[in-house]
Amino acid sequence: MKFLAVVLVLLSANVAWAAGPSAYEKGSFGKIKIDLSNRTSLQRGAKYFVNYCLSCHPAQHSRYKRVADDLGISEDLMRNNMIFTEQKFGDLMTVAMKREDAMKWFLGIDPPDLSTHVRAIGPQAVYEYLKTFYIDETRPFGVNNLHLPNTAMPHVLVNLQGTQKAVFHDETDENGKEHPVFDRFETLEPGTLSEAQYEQVVVDTVNFLAYLSEPAQLVRKRIGIGVLFFLVVLGALSYFLKKNYWMDIH
Repeated sequence: MKFLAVVLVLLSANVAWAAGPSAYEKGSFGKIKIDLSNRTSLQRGAKYFVNYCLSCHPAQHSRYKRVADDLGISEDLMRNNMIFTEQKFGDLMTVAMKREDAMKWFLGIDPPDLSTHVRAIGPQAVYEYLKTFYIDETRPFGVNNLHLPNTAMPHVLVNLQGTQKAVFHDETDENGKEHPVFDRFETLEPGTLSEAQYEQVVVDTVNFLAYLSEPAQLVRKRIGIGVLFFLVVLGALSYFLKKNYWMDIH
């Protein structure tokens, strides 16, 4: 029963991120390719995470030291450029914002812990979320999101991406009801980055969040390759040993 409950929670999280009245084709903005072997991308993603995400979203299952060790970031560099509070190098990556304040400021939504949430919903969902903010004056923060309609989060990367308008058209379903369907984005005001540069920022950030959701996978995959190689060698030796034992038996 506990296992089923966990499965239902994860499924409902994916549905919550994907559902909405403004239908659009999933994957139409590109597919994210996670590359945890690209340490440079992970380092850039860590920079974007602490500058744009960590003020609201905790990563309380990760430590600054673990991130620095895994990504090859020196302690001095981490202290001077990625720890902006009085936290210590070995501390968890938490935020000072109180939960009750977060609930009040973000429309009753507590910003999720990004050391676990990304693994639950998948990197592709985060990738599309960061690319599909658009201007909506009816929303409290003046923006909405195509992937997560009526989002409670402001567009923290707006200075990099710029502002864009979502264009919709109405379609009638089989029940005779009209619903809006996404057509395209139109740029209203460009950001400081080009489209290609912003794409790289999103890829680096999601790449880092994928690492952050399971830091052990860096070691696990290296060990896995060694284990498979060992099993191949052991299998070959076992085969020849078996042939030697049975060579005189017909």
